[in-house]
Amino acid sequence: MKTKESFSKRSIKWFITFAILSACVDRISFNVPATQILTVVEGMISDSPGPYTVKVSKSISLNADSLYNQPIEKAKVKLFDDEGNAEDFTEASPGTYITGGVIQGKMGHSYYIVIETLEGTIFKSQPDKINPVGEIEQIYYTFAAGTTQTNTVEVENDVFNISVDANGGPGENNYVRWRFTGTYKVVTHPELHVTVYPTPPPNIVLSPYPCSGWVVDPALGGGKLAQVGECTCCTCWVNQFESEPTLSDGQLVNNNEYKNVKVGVVPINGVTFTEKYMVEVDQMSLSENSFNFFKLIRAQKDGASSLFQPPYGEIRGNLSAQNSTDPVVGLFWATSITSKYVFIQKSDVPYAIYPVGIAEPCTTYSNSSLSQPPFWQ
Repeated sequence: MKTKESFSKRSIKWFITFAILSACVDRISFNVPATQILTVVEGMISDSPGPYTVKVSKSISLNADSLYNQPIEKAKVKLFDDEGNAEDFTEASPGTYITGGVIQGKMGHSYYIVIETLEGTIFKSQPDKINPVGEIEQIYYTFAAGTTQTNTVEVENDVFNISVDANGGPGENNYVRWRFTGTYKVVTHPELHVTVYPTPPPNIVLSPYPCSGWVVDPALGGGKLAQVGECTCCTCWVNQFESEPTLSDGQLVNNNEYKNVKVGVVPINGVTFTEKYMVEVDQMSLSENSFNFFKLIRAQKDGASSLFQPPYGEIRGNLSAQNSTDPVVGLFWATSITSKYVFIQKSDVPYAIYPVGIAEPCTTYSNSSLSQPPFWQ
């Protein structure tokens, strides 16, 4: 009984102590600013033949829980150069505007755009100059073994690391960006698609996609596959893009020669190496303004997963509103481009690669196309 009373007294004492300490905590009230709507612009011009593309959209600020960009339609977009020429863009798809071939970028010249929205808001980019660029001398691919932890199972995650040797071009302190694009061929079997009906008893029914060129013919023994045409969704070429820009800072340079610059990673599996893998690397000249923009983009991507991410500068770009205070972010930049590509053969993988059976149209892959790339051999 005495023990029970002591326990009750201790409980009351702790409760009173907790209440006193809680009363000492001041509540802090502050107003959270409303989510800001941004106009987002992305586009470029090069010394390669057009058309050149500008994308215009609306997005909420980075602290909001959405990644959706709403295209801005029916805007007037116009391209200007430093020789007094001008060209109107046409809207090819919602929010995407392209040139018609009147202006082609030229080395040593500057270009800018003016955008007028349907509401009358005008945005203008700062002129950006096409600077000379060097050449990619060689592309290397090096096998690297690795594993990834999936739940409690380690899964092989082997890759080819892609690097380049390059010449930075004439002049000193040139600003260079390398852009990696990978392409691989996928072959799928949408004629083997089935639908599972869970109602008892479970029933698995052949249901080939119409684009497969096959149908289920009841006349052939109660539901057999019959080919009625060619497949139009079995073979695609899929692009893989860089996760962040690769820039010419932090590299060892000797007489404008860049050595062993890592530009990308190629995953090794039964899909990416159904046949072979094409690596294309573009070397692109940058103005100092464009270089700083891409440097901020890279810094934010590098630090996004870090708890101790340093406070990098706010990304704005080279556009500004001319007749309003509407915020705008993005870049219209000018560049000279040289390119080089190599093929990594399936036989370059140091072990056997087995194809993956996929009963879906190849167009279900992101960034896929039914058209064979022009350099595919």
